[in-house]
Amino acid sequence: MQLSGAKTGLRFHGAFADTAKRFGIFELLERWVGRSGDLQVRTLTSYLKLVNRAGLAYILNFSLMRVEEAWNLRAGCLDVEHDKSFGDIFLLRGQTTKTLSDSDALWVTSPSVEVAVRAMEVISLFRSLHASHLEASGLAGRYLTDSYHEPWLPSRKNDDHSLRPSIPPYAALLGQYDKLFDLERLRITTEDLKLARLATPSLPEEYQVGAVWPLAWHQLRRTGAVNMQASGLVSDASLQYQLKHITRAMSLYYGQNHSRVRLEEKAHTLYVRTMYETLGRELQQLTSERFVSPHGDKRKAEIVRLISPEDAKKMIGLAKKGTVACRQILLGVCSSRVPCPYGGIDNIAHCGGGDSKDAKPCPDVLYDSERLDAVDDLEHILKERLATAQDGSPLMESLVAQQRSLKSFRRVIGSANGR
Repeated sequence: MQLSGAKTGLRFHGAFADTAKRFGIFELLERWVGRSGDLQVRTLTSYLKLVNRAGLAYILNFSLMRVEEAWNLRAGCLDVEHDKSFGDIFLLRGQTTKTLSDSDALWVTSPSVEVAVRAMEVISLFRSLHASHLEASGLAGRYLTDSYHEPWLPSRKNDDHSLRPSIPPYAALLGQYDKLFDLERLRITTEDLKLARLATPSLPEEYQVGAVWPLAWHQLRRTGAVNMQASGLVSDASLQYQLKHITRAMSLYYGQNHSRVRLEEKAHTLYVRTMYETLGRELQQLTSERFVSPHGDKRKAEIVRLISPEDAKKMIGLAKKGTVACRQILLGVCSSRVPCPYGGIDNIAHCGGGDSKDAKPCPDVLYDSERLDAVDDLEHILKERLATAQDGSPLMESLVAQQRSLKSFRRVIGSANGR
């Protein structure tokens, strides 16, 4: 039906809910932003904002960017380099100015970020087409998060589109989009609080068991750093407790042989700090009965003599100074403060004294009783490889040596557990 006053040139095509059904998006909108069947055109606006915010969180989760840096990414920021040996390498390209000035900085990211960036680019393009005052500047000129409006919203002539909109708090999503998060999954458990206070003893009172975790964008950045430290690729063994020693393991994590790509300085600093906090937490656990020395309680006491299970700050300090070491290996941890020439990550022959029939376990090793499942898996792999190994070959000798180390591990852990 033609609207009264044909000057507008607009036509009424029915209720928005009917239009949404006709285009197959009714269920989608109702699932994420609909309220009690009241589906209006502003619901689509709300959904586009939700996709944008989710995309922002996605980018932060899979990079070490600050929220300000991700907020100011532009369309076309995702680069994919093709390497014959390592496949596709995904890079985010943007600007960093907080600790250094670089208008073309790079962050290595996960391939899964592509879906978020593409969705944000589509929304940005759609909004920019409505901004008649804006010159068509091409794909690379628009921000992924912009201040332009959808065509169905009232035009505001006084808006200054040269100004970037302020960044909404991450926690605000809880109130704006009540279908996005399961609040019960966000409630702090006793174990959550215990681990959080190990890392940050001075947590404010708002962190209480049963309370909803106070979300902040920076937590995503910090979590990324923690996961890097906890991954099997960026390990204490490869870094040798010093981030300045760029090793192959670290370069693999940073985008498969792209360790020369410079991470922005603040991310580097955050990673180092988080690495030491993680080391501090690991050191605190070494005094528990979970860890056993194959050379007896006296040797374990010598290894952990400086460790205080209650003093997290002290442990972080010891980790920074290198006074006490805690390098994860397949059988537990290695307390050696110097790089090990024998491995321990991919070969345990020396750790458990399997080098020869008369050899003893390494004096720096502490067996971890919680590694039994991993030991079972390794034993299965060794048996499979032994079945095809050539008699008398170096591979055969290495596999047999590792089997001897596994027997040592089982014997020591079994004795500690009274078996």
